[in-house]
Amino acid sequence: MRRAARSSKTPSQLAEVAEAAAELDGVKHMVMTTGTPRGADRGAAVLCESANAVKNRVYLPIQAQCEPPDDDHWFERLKSSGVDALGMHLEIVTPEARRRLMPGKAEVPVDRYLSAFAAAVPVFGRGQVSTYILAGLGDSVETILDISVKLVALGVYPFVVPFVPISGTPLESHPTPSPDFMHAILKPLSKMLVDSGLRATDIKAGCGKCGACSALSTYERKLAS
Repeated sequence: MRRAARSSKTPSQLAEVAEAAAELDGVKHMVMTTGTPRGADRGAAVLCESANAVKNRVYLPIQAQCEPPDDDHWFERLKSSGVDALGMHLEIVTPEARRRLMPGKAEVPVDRYLSAFAAAVPVFGRGQVSTYILAGLGDSVETILDISVKLVALGVYPFVVPFVPISGTPLESHPTPSPDFMHAILKPLSKMLVDSGLRATDIKAGCGKCGACSALSTYERKLAS
């Protein structure tokens, strides 16, 4: 499981930077993520402190990203601290691929993610809870669409993104998914989302709202036009 390196940045420093970004650069929303610190809260505590500091200084919609904390009450605490949207990222769905490519994160089973999603959506609202799914790391088209059906039924936005290798990492030579593979996912997924009233444009903050890593929002717009 990933562990975030200890940072010297304080919530007040993050708030100062957020205020400057909003005022000087016109930033409209922000993402806060911790990696996975030690502890049962999996970073929710520091996210609460940081979101509260930002909102006390500037109004800026915030998406917090963490793994499912052991206690679902953290979702209420995150919301009351100023978090507007929540990301809990599956990344890979198939158990064997999860164990092989991210053995630490695989210690949190997919079923726990689903129960956490079910608890978080009533707090943040439909479409304000999302999850990254990295296409091209072992999940089939059918597997990704099957989990997406469950996620959408819960009110979770499945942000499906093509895997892109990074030089100097263990997967630097891993191929990216083909355009046909992505099209086979994004076309039916976008219809699923539009039919369910879950759209990237309605997300208050975060990766799904930005959309730069995936063509999913483009597919949604084509359906809506």
